[in-house]
Amino acid sequence: MKLEALVREYLIEIEVRKYTPKTIRSYRNNLNLFLCFCLDELGITTMDEMSIGAVRQFSKHLSDRGRKGTYINGLLKNIKSFLQYCYEEGYGGFNTRKNFKWCKEERPVIMAYKPSDVRRMLQSCKGYDFISIRDNAVLTMLFETGIRCWELCCIQREDIHEEFIMIRGKNHKQRVVPVTSILKKTLLRYETASKRYFDLKETDNFYFLSFHGRQLTNSAVEHIVKRHGEGIEGVRVSPHTCRHFFAQQQMKMGTDLYTISRLLGHENIGITQTYLNSLRDEEVIQIAKQKSVLMNL
Repeated sequence: MKLEALVREYLIEIEVRKYTPKTIRSYRNNLNLFLCFCLDELGITTMDEMSIGAVRQFSKHLSDRGRKGTYINGLLKNIKSFLQYCYEEGYGGFNTRKNFKWCKEERPVIMAYKPSDVRRMLQSCKGYDFISIRDNAVLTMLFETGIRCWELCCIQREDIHEEFIMIRGKNHKQRVVPVTSILKKTLLRYETASKRYFDLKETDNFYFLSFHGRQLTNSAVEHIVKRHGEGIEGVRVSPHTCRHFFAQQQMKMGTDLYTISRLLGHENIGITQTYLNSLRDEEVIQIAKQKSVLMNL
């Protein structure tokens, strides 16, 4: 069967599995890159011609062009899923669970915001209008819970409880994050402003809304973060960096790695550890000084 047709079928399959639009778009782009390489460089047009050698040549092709291991493995993850689907559906190819190699990755160092950056961002959205109050609530939610951008967009009104918030994470896995006192105060202010702003107008059932009363999108949240983070240097100003800040601050406050991993919705603590690699030596020293081994005997 032709590779192009299989890619189209697989994209429909992950849509049926209810992958997010952003994830589907990423799969489409990555599989099309692999598809073009197979057609143009290797002359492979059908799944019967596919082999692990073709995947390794694609990996080498990217590496020769200076692509980092983390980027290459991101593509390989999508390719592996696609090839396994084709194998299990009987379209040919090979079993990726028995024979699949990854590219060696560099140890990622993810820089997070400084506390002064966070204070500055929150201070920049002080105001009494709906947009200022909403932006403050969005930033507070990101910094105080560490949830992903799309997870924030998908929160519905019934997900907000007195002591916790229900989060719909990756692969439809649900988890809860606590409602701290500062978050509770901020959300109460947002709810009051939202009711006053929309009055009796019909709105979506999502918790965080645009000024039109519709669900916030990824790009809208990214715009909010960039707008209030304007001028911050030395770090990527994005919603995901708020997540890194949350993880690092939790570690500094003494929260164990397993708990941080659970709060972030990571599949394993290895992913969480990459968030903490950029802790400076002096920060690690300060954390250790507060936890004397002998004083706790």
